[in-house]
Amino acid sequence: MKAGSLRHRIKLFRPVVTRDDYGTETVTSEYVSETWARAEAMSNRKIRTADQQQVIEVQQFTVRPRVDIDTNWLVEHQGRLFTVRTVDRNLRDRAIITTEADVRHDRA
Repeated sequence: MKAGSLRHRIKLFRPVVTRDDYGTETVTSEYVSETWARAEAMSNRKIRTADQQQVIEVQQFTVRPRVDIDTNWLVEHQGRLFTVRTVDRNLRDRAIITTEADVRHDRA
C-alpha cells in the first residue's frame, strides 16, 4: 500500500460503557488515536420523497493494518462522525473500514 493514497487524517474513538451512582449504563466515546487514511464515499445520495425518510451515507476508510478497531467504534473525518460497521482485514498491508452516518434531508 502506497503512503501517497493515505491523504486524510481521521480520529478513532471506541465506545466505553460506564455506570453512574444509580447503576444506569451510559455509553461514551473514548479517543484512541489519530491516523492517516484513504477516504472513499461509497454512497452519498439524497432522495427527496414526500415522507422525507432518513438517508444513510456509507464511507470506506483504508488504513494501515490495525487489530484494535472493531464494530461500533467511531471515525471522525472532516468534523463528521461515522459509525464502524465492518472491518476487512483480509489483506496483509491494509484494513478497510466500512462506516455509515445517518444524515437527515437538508429540508424539513
